Amino acid sequence: MNMILSYLHDNWERLHLEQYSPTRQLSTVMITPRFRASSHVVCLLLPQGEAEPVMVAKVPRLAGPSVSVRREVANLRMVQGSRPEGFSSIPKVIAFEEHASRQFLLETALTGKPMDPPAVRSDKHRCCQAMLDWLGALQEATKQPVGRDGEWYENLVAGPMRRFRTLLPLSQEEREWLAITDELVAPLEHADLPLVFEHGDLSHPNVMWMHDGQPGVVDWELAAARGLPGFDLFFFLSYVAFAKHKARSSGAYLPAFRDAFFGEAAWTIPYIRRYGERLQLPKGTLVALFVLTWLRYTASLLGRLDEAPQSSGVLSTETAVWLRENRYYQMWRYAVTHVSKLHW
Repeated sequence: MNMILSYLHDNWERLHLEQYSPTRQLSTVMITPRFRASSHVVCLLLPQGEAEPVMVAKVPRLAGPSVSVRREVANLRMVQGSRPEGFSSIPKVIAFEEHASRQFLLETALTGKPMDPPAVRSDKHRCCQAMLDWLGALQEATKQPVGRDGEWYENLVAGPMRRFRTLLPLSQEEREWLAITDELVAPLEHADLPLVFEHGDLSHPNVMWMHDGQPGVVDWELAAARGLPGFDLFFFLSYVAFAKHKARSSGAYLPAFRDAFFGEAAWTIPYIRRYGERLQLPKGTLVALFVLTWLRYTASLLGRLDEAPQSSGVLSTETAVWLRENRYYQMWRYAVTHVSKLHW
């Protein structure tokens, strides 16, 4: 990425980059996300001769303003400003500027070992306990009352459900599942829930073990300062479930999901109950939040696709098939049809 290296060289003193690297001679490693909804590439910046990055540049694939990168910058600045000492486990923004017709983000690098599936399988409890503690500390520091204007419910519940209904050509079964979901989540509108900082994608490769033994979390593009409790916890525990079962296909994801969350012997129950107690969530809300988690994430995928709906206002047949084969759609479907087996 000559564009990034030339920018750093020209602005070294202004950005005080000597505090991150003793030399201007930097090597680059490009990381190109392969999932369908990705809108950017990531460039790791390493001092020459060193094995670990000191900075990270996130660059949009296309020229012009980048909504996703701008959102990540706002999220990082907000979460770091939520307490005086900030969070060493979260990157800090160094610069967010336009260069070569692109808005790009330069941030500090977190270094350590990935909390990847082999790491999870080697010590599942340590991973779960560490992330439970990390999440509790983050969300206790950032929680706020829902307020009385109802805007949060529209943004986090009603809006995603409407997007799902509008864009997906619904079958009769899907209408029935949505009706059950409506009934489950309706009490949330008047529940005494806190709103919390929500990462939005708490799984590998966004989680790691830092050198000090604490977890670190990167990629805050999907985060929300006023998010729902439970979302990140359920998302991370589902990742652990997939890692535990070595799940890599749709047929393997659902058995792992079922083993983790459903039935009286589900191994996630102690973590979920401790989380609910720490955040003082009203009794009965966790089940509704769990079902809503998978519908919200599926709806968010619709919002991140480049494809515009057809003239009829719905997705093409090809994209609808892709969505229904997605693991998160299938997890929502399974959760809403087996809700009686959630024993929290």
